Amino acid sequence: MDVDILTGVLIVITGTFVGLLGGMFGFGGSSITTPLLRIIFLVPPYQALASPLPMTLLSSSISTKKYHTAECVEWDIVKKMVIVMVIGSFLGAYATKYMGGKILMLLTAIFLMYMALRLIFSWRMNIKSISKLKVMIAGFFIGLLSGMLANGGGILIVPILMLLGLDIKKAIGTSVAIVFFVAIPSILVHWYLGHIDWWLTLLLSIGTIPGAYGGAHITIKMEKDKVRKLYGIFILLFALYFAIFEIFGIG
Repeated sequence: MDVDILTGVLIVITGTFVGLLGGMFGFGGSSITTPLLRIIFLVPPYQALASPLPMTLLSSSISTKKYHTAECVEWDIVKKMVIVMVIGSFLGAYATKYMGGKILMLLTAIFLMYMALRLIFSWRMNIKSISKLKVMIAGFFIGLLSGMLANGGGILIVPILMLLGLDIKKAIGTSVAIVFFVAIPSILVHWYLGHIDWWLTLLLSIGTIPGAYGGAHITIKMEKDKVRKLYGIFILLFALYFAIFEIFGIG
């Protein structure tokens, strides 16, 4: 991709914006970066899908370090969830041969809206314990759905971890750690297929470094109630965006 100075600066700013949101809310950012690259910068589909993935690895590693230092990463959950997420994503991707994606997109948007309302209005989550079986079932479900939707699944991890019983900060911190490990197989596959525009990746990564660090710092320092409500507003907006741009094909 040929990039002039102004476009390069705008791509760096995009990386900062996505890194900030990813650091604050515990997802990799490709679900936001890809449509921005397609709509604003007219990047070809495969490059728009694959080029943000190495940036995701960088931003999630920076955020994970911050959350780990603040004791907001449940590493036992990370280890259990990553393995089944990878298995689920392979099966989900294969299942797309036999079923349409629009109903899955609609159900995903409805689930995110439901979780957003729970967070915004502080509806109680009454789960008292987090069992190994629950974690593995949840991880497999996230991987399966992400494989079907061709998405990293990061946006689903935090809400489901909260349903399992984690508080908002630990759910976000654990999510960014999971995203780091789950992104690696996708990066290797797309690198092998030649889908990654490394110049585009570099520009995004320059922006995501301060963004991810700052986003994680904001969440760690903020009161849990404020984080929960702010995250609820974010995923509500994301669910509406997901419905409009993905289900109805606008943009």
